Amino acid sequence: MPADVKRYVTSCSVCQLIKPSQRKPAGLMVPILPQRPWEYAGVDFVGPLPRTASGNAYLLVFVDYFSKWIEVCAVREATAHVAAAKFVSEIFARHGAPTYLISDRGSPFVSELFEHVISTLGSVHRLTTAYHPQTNATERVNRTLKTAIRAYVGDKHTSWDKFLSQICFALRTAPHDSTGLSPSMMLYGRELETPLDLITQPSSDGVDEPATLDHSHNRQKKYYDLRRRQSSYAVGDLVRVKSHPRSDAQSKFTAKLAPLFTGPLRVSQKLRDVNYRLTELDTGTDAGVFHVVNLQPFHTWDSPSNRRTINCIQSVPGYTRLCGQGKTLATLAAMLTAHVTGSRMHTVKQHKMVKLTAPKFEVGSRTVGADPSFIFRM
Repeated sequence: MPADVKRYVTSCSVCQLIKPSQRKPAGLMVPILPQRPWEYAGVDFVGPLPRTASGNAYLLVFVDYFSKWIEVCAVREATAHVAAAKFVSEIFARHGAPTYLISDRGSPFVSELFEHVISTLGSVHRLTTAYHPQTNATERVNRTLKTAIRAYVGDKHTSWDKFLSQICFALRTAPHDSTGLSPSMMLYGRELETPLDLITQPSSDGVDEPATLDHSHNRQKKYYDLRRRQSSYAVGDLVRVKSHPRSDAQSKFTAKLAPLFTGPLRVSQKLRDVNYRLTELDTGTDAGVFHVVNLQPFHTWDSPSNRRTINCIQSVPGYTRLCGQGKTLATLAAMLTAHVTGSRMHTVKQHKMVKLTAPKFEVGSRTVGADPSFIFRM
């Protein structure tokens, strides 16, 4: 009875969509490991910002994942035409076509025009999963840029585009935490000369760049994973997806009272350890690609976590060892009977020796091991 009650409560669809999860966010870090400059590049728009005297209201930011070199353009609008034109003039014409270009799923980057330009120049366009911007390294650069602009403009908020050259120079010549070197050293093998260099005479000795990056990635992954948990789903599993509703005063809808999850949806494809493609349960239509941090299992009465099953993990002459998780010894005989007949059953935690004597089982009291298992003889 307690197991059935727990099973019923766990499979409540309303509770699963309304109540927040109290567990660590799912998904360990899967770092991108570039081996050369402009192998991986990120792109993103920042804005809208206060429109300047030149008519600019957005920043278009490109970043090289290997060297951390940035290219920043002040633009008037965030459109596919602007993104494609700047990619050709600022990236392709200066550094060549990156092997992979990573962007979010904003409308300028998923348009046919932008896709056509990127593919024509030989780059592979990769999109981040919805509501998981950490994949795109440009997001971190955006925060640094906005901090620097805030320091330069003071109270003249419509003059931000006048300081972009100085800000970019500062970021390109400052040592980066991931590499220990400046982007200019990583990209060109030398520092960009400044009047201060005539006084300080900095060392020009280089380091093993890939090894430095590998050490940085390992360190970042170590600390990132401390705040995350391993989670995976199989094709066919039911999941609920974290929702991000927006309040609408006209329809008297507030996001604070909206369900925290939508679903259930079905896993149709596992793309990577942390990315899954989902489909609608009723129509089978594609629901998109989601990061595991936005997914939670959706429990039903017959879901695997609620099934009464025992798994055979070891067989020796005359005996079979079973492992699992369950409740009392009173139900053990019935459960083993169900196992013999091939139906589903509950598993038990107790470590017992069970001797099969037709038509009943005898349950002994001898512990058979430290693992959650028990042994019965056929």
